Order: sequence, then structure tokens, then C-alpha cells
Amino acid sequence: MLIGLAKTIFFLITFYYLFKIIGRLLLPYVMKKGVERMQQQQQQAATNYQQQARKQEGKVTIKQDAHKQSTHIVNDNEGEYVDYEEVK
Repeated sequence: MLIGLAKTIFFLITFYYLFKIIGRLLLPYVMKKGVERMQQQQQQAATNYQQQARKQEGKVTIKQDAHKQSTHIVNDNEGEYVDYEEVK
């Protein structure tokens, strides 16, 4: 029983230091790659936004989805009701 406990403690300490050493070697590399990937995604998003803004400058378009079209038909007699508050 005492030998099994000693082996368990030895393996736990060995794995702890092994992961600590590997973490110090690999963690900076993994973090660097993650930061580079995020920077690249931000750069692509900024480029796409600039291209889209450049295309649409001075142009007004209205997009309507076929799925969201209303099936309610308004008679010619009826007007559109506009709710307002009177400011004094």
C-alpha cells in the first residue's frame, strides 16, 4: 500500500513538472498563433467593410426580403396612421 502511494505521488509530481515545462515551451507559440489569427480576421473584416462602404458611397438602395413581405393589403381609402406627440 505504501509503495502504491509513493508511485502515485511520484507520477503526479513528474506529470506536474512535465506539463509545466511543456507549457512554458508551447504556450507562447500557441498564443502567438492565436493572436496572429485574430489580427488576420480583423484585417479581413476591415478590408471588407471599406470595400463595401466604397461601393455604396452616394448610392441609396432598399432591399426587401420576399419572406418578409406583408400579406396585408391596404385599401386606397385608408391612409397610414402616424402616431405623434404634441410638444408645447
